[in-house]
Amino acid sequence: MPHNIVGLDHTLVGVEDLEKARETYEKLGFTLTPRGSHIGWGTANYCIMFPDDYIELLGIVDPTKETNGLDKKLEERGPGMLGIALSTDAPEATVTSLDEAGLGPARLHDLKRKLELAEGDVIPEFKLIRYPYQGMPLGGLFICHHLTPELIRTPEWQLHANGAQYVQSVVVLVDDPDAYLAHYTALCGAINVTRTDQTMTVRIGKLNLIFVTESDMDLLFPGLFISADMPEFPHILSMSIAVSDRAKTKTYLEGAGIQVQDVPNGAVRVQPSDASGVVLEFVQAQK
Repeated sequence: MPHNIVGLDHTLVGVEDLEKARETYEKLGFTLTPRGSHIGWGTANYCIMFPDDYIELLGIVDPTKETNGLDKKLEERGPGMLGIALSTDAPEATVTSLDEAGLGPARLHDLKRKLELAEGDVIPEFKLIRYPYQGMPLGGLFICHHLTPELIRTPEWQLHANGAQYVQSVVVLVDDPDAYLAHYTALCGAINVTRTDQTMTVRIGKLNLIFVTESDMDLLFPGLFISADMPEFPHILSMSIAVSDRAKTKTYLEGAGIQVQDVPNGAVRVQPSDASGVVLEFVQAQK
């Protein structure tokens, strides 16, 4: 893949009450990491780790400090998906490549967070690449490189009672998928971009990033009710999680008192009210 991008790093879910969101996702059968806090900011997170990617639940724990705009995003859009981070294995080369391709100016930033372990805090470190493309709501597309992956990829954190293994797809509602075609072709390569009459799909490692219009949503989400106060486009609507055994996942969710819906594409769907504003689907992992 161009620009040293190797796949999805993580998805980002903004939540209004971080501890309540932790309880919500634990009830859904996920194992969460200990809490992490962003050094110098008023935000903190819990992460749901998989072998190659993860989900970040992000909330505000000290509103008197910098929130990097999370307070405004939650006020304007409510809880739900904020964006995705792609993964690079060579951040400096990625910055140069993005600039040369006209996708910049890209900027490389250092980020640290404190991870609150029982035996004492540790400090995971990252390199973030932000660039000015607005193909996601509120600038919600960036690139990440882990300097200390061993601190957050503890094996027991990657075992989930619901059988979750990785993020398989993310769906974004847009006015016109063609408006994003040129950018994602330049970012991910033409071979990884597929345009049909209804959707544009970008293949990024194991992830399918799917752009669809509201009028064509029934193809992907038959029977899903969309609220009249849904945020303006583009809007990240859903996330599909690949699981080891879809039937066992459904049984687990029902046993936890979660209302689920079987949908024609074979997924087990959880409504946004039970997943911190995310349309969450569980699908059978591909062999």
